[in-house]
Amino acid sequence: MTYWLKKILVILPVLVLTVFFLHDHYASDYKHVSNKRLIFLGLTIFLLYGWILIEVFYRKQPSVFNMVLQSSFYVYVFSVLTLTGFFILFREISVHDWWHKMELRVEKRTRVNFELFKMFKIYKMTSKQVVGNLIMLLPLGIYLPLLYKRMSAFFPVIIASMCISVTIELLQLATSFRSTDIDDVLLNTTGAGAGFIIYLVIRTAGRPANSISHIKPSVS
Repeated sequence: MTYWLKKILVILPVLVLTVFFLHDHYASDYKHVSNKRLIFLGLTIFLLYGWILIEVFYRKQPSVFNMVLQSSFYVYVFSVLTLTGFFILFREISVHDWWHKMELRVEKRTRVNFELFKMFKIYKMTSKQVVGNLIMLLPLGIYLPLLYKRMSAFFPVIIASMCISVTIELLQLATSFRSTDIDDVLLNTTGAGAGFIIYLVIRTAGRPANSISHIKPSVS
C-alpha cells in the first residue's frame, strides 16, 4: 500500500462523517444565517482538519491496525466535538452581547454548577447523565497511551483528560449548549482513568496493545 493511500484511508472516515454532518445540519442551522457566520463555520472546520492533517502527515501507518487506530481516534474526536457543541462555537460568540449573556448565566447559575458532587444529589449513579459523562472520555484513556509516547503513564493521561474536560465545559458555557458542571469534569476524568486501566490490563495480558509500536507523535 502506498504512502499517500494509507494517509487518505486514515482520514477518509472522518471526512465522510463531516460531509454527512454538514448535510444534515446545514438546512436547519446555517441555511439562513449571515455570511459572517458561515465564515465562522468554515474557520471551525479549518481548525479541526488542520490539526488532523498535521497529525496524519507526521504519523506513520506501518500496519492496518495502526491505520484503524488512528482513523477511529479522529472519528472519536469528531463525535465528542459534535456532542459538546464545538461546531456552533464561533456561530454563538458572533452573536451580539454574547459575553454579557454568558456572564448572566454564571451569575444566575442557569445550567451552571460549580458545586462538587451536586449532580449525585440529583441523579442516580445509573442515570444517563452520570453514565454518559463517565464513558465519554473513557476511550481517550485508551487512545492517548497508544498514540502518544509521553502519555504512557497514568498521571499524564489524567492531567490531559482533565484539561480536555475543562475545555469542553468552557465550550458549553460559551455556547449555552448543554450545561456546564464541575461534576462532569470529575466523571469525564474518572472515565479516562478507567480507560487507561483497561489499556494496562490489555497490555499486561499480552494482547494487541502490547504488540503495537508507539507511533511517532505529531508534537514533541
